[in-house]
Amino acid sequence: MKRLVKELKETGYMGMQTPVEQVAFVLRKFAEWFPFENVDVMRGNKADITPEFLTDKMVVKRRGGLCYEINPLLLLVLKTLGFEAELGAATVYNEGKWGLHRTHAIVLLRINGENYIADSGFGSRLALSPLPLDGDEVTSPAGTFRLRTHATEKGSIAMESLSAQGDWTICYVFDWKTVPWNELSKAKRNIHENPRSPFNKQLLIATILPDGTQSINEERRHRKWKDGHEETSPFENKQALIDSVRLNCSSSLAEAVENYTTPSQYQPKKH
Repeated sequence: MKRLVKELKETGYMGMQTPVEQVAFVLRKFAEWFPFENVDVMRGNKADITPEFLTDKMVVKRRGGLCYEINPLLLLVLKTLGFEAELGAATVYNEGKWGLHRTHAIVLLRINGENYIADSGFGSRLALSPLPLDGDEVTSPAGTFRLRTHATEKGSIAMESLSAQGDWTICYVFDWKTVPWNELSKAKRNIHENPRSPFNKQLLIATILPDGTQSINEERRHRKWKDGHEETSPFENKQALIDSVRLNCSSSLAEAVENYTTPSQYQPKKH
């Protein structure tokens, strides 16, 4: 983690005045450095989640990952920086349905005696700032978010986002309980193998940009701006997909996508 901490300090971390600003800076850099991507799921890489695995994949190779990779790396960095941080687990809620139980890894934070969460692994729906429990809402290029005490069958705290219609909707729910590190590998296996998993169906790479969000799958690149404008650019062939990943992400991620999209695996879809 020393390498990442050194990079953070060299790129502006030391200029942040408060702990909340410091964590927000780390979250912004994580969004810049580590895309949300499921290439390992699609390629069947079921290696256990260890600090060594995360260092090799994300710090050395500059790949991204899913929540059970990005947020544990975030946890290790925040602890190295001196923050009181622990691993937590949430259950995603989407379109009226619960996702796989407690498979979304998050970071539980205590800052100046108050409870916050930090999350760099929720696709492109990132607040880019720690969310205080029952505190102020936070706005980023991805939207507006808040953390509220909210009793449900899956937990007592909800991370919520503000919809275009002005309603608050639940993104995920959790209890303020520390979970052991070995739960990460269990969540990874569940995401890989469970037919209800949304991440073992097709390629997904999602990032947040200064002016909005973008996502790439095997069919297209999709951009959404803060003003609500959206644009979809279909891929005509495999090379167009790889070129888009190389343009928007790291060369190592583009190489991983190219290895995944071998002729025996890749069948371009008709538009």
